[in-house]
Amino acid sequence: MIDLHYDLLSILYYCYKKNDFSYIKTIQKYYEENVVHGVVANLYFMSEDEMKEESGDWFEPVNVVERFRIATNLFLKFFPELEVIYSIEGCDYIEGPEELEELYKLGLRNILLVWNNKNRYGSGNRSDSGLTDEGRVLLRKAIDLGISIDLSHMNRNTFSDTVKLLKEEKAKGKQFSVIVSHSNCYDLYPHDRNLTDQQLLSIKELSPVVGLVSYGPFVSSSEDRGELAKRYVEHIVYMVELLGIDSVGVATDDMSFGPVLFGDSEDIQIFDYGQVGKQLTALLKDTFMEDEINQILYKNSYEKLFRKKE
Repeated sequence: MIDLHYDLLSILYYCYKKNDFSYIKTIQKYYEENVVHGVVANLYFMSEDEMKEESGDWFEPVNVVERFRIATNLFLKFFPELEVIYSIEGCDYIEGPEELEELYKLGLRNILLVWNNKNRYGSGNRSDSGLTDEGRVLLRKAIDLGISIDLSHMNRNTFSDTVKLLKEEKAKGKQFSVIVSHSNCYDLYPHDRNLTDQQLLSIKELSPVVGLVSYGPFVSSSEDRGELAKRYVEHIVYMVELLGIDSVGVATDDMSFGPVLFGDSEDIQIFDYGQVGKQLTALLKDTFMEDEINQILYKNSYEKLFRKKE
């Protein structure tokens, strides 16, 4: 299995700030025991006020390059055998194309232009604004560098503007990967972080891989894990029927670190991270053949992202 969205770089960075890597040892055991072979390891950024609130006494002015350097070096130390795509979620603190290129040289291979808030490049779900001129410049630079473009977290206007730009770049002969790392089907469950059929069909010609995310609040209003697991499989089946099996992957966006690192209230994770691959495989066997399950859990993401990362 490849997990298309896990905030592992942020987890590593905050463990570094705490000088306590005990939680990382737990994650190491998960990967040793599980069938997760690869991960899109994410470093997330929010607005400055949100970063201050989350970091508390650890807060410092954000140097995105230095934070990325520290987190990726720690990844290599603790997870040397794990296949990885390094990702940044929320480009708020990237100063522009030159700094993006610096991050690329350090290993960055995927970007989410925005988190929930509005920034200099575009807007998430807390604003109606679209892609900015700076956002267009940054996206074109990312495409030229070979960084995949991740459409999760964009509001509908930023999403639409970005898809238009991507199609224009494709018409010029540019080759690039498109990912929706952790979103589900709005037409099955109308959460504003999910994507409508219209949005999903608009990216079909870009040959995306869409990571259906096993995070309870994006799947259903139910709080029963067994019921949520069934609903989650329905999102996978729906996406296969809508875009074709070649465009479907999976993501956890597992937030179990929140209560451990920040004292957050616990959100509903559908699967235990240490067993997600096995549990999901067992569920999918009722609907898909073995080779189709392999496509969904591993092959599509590997072929469209990991194979192209160099």
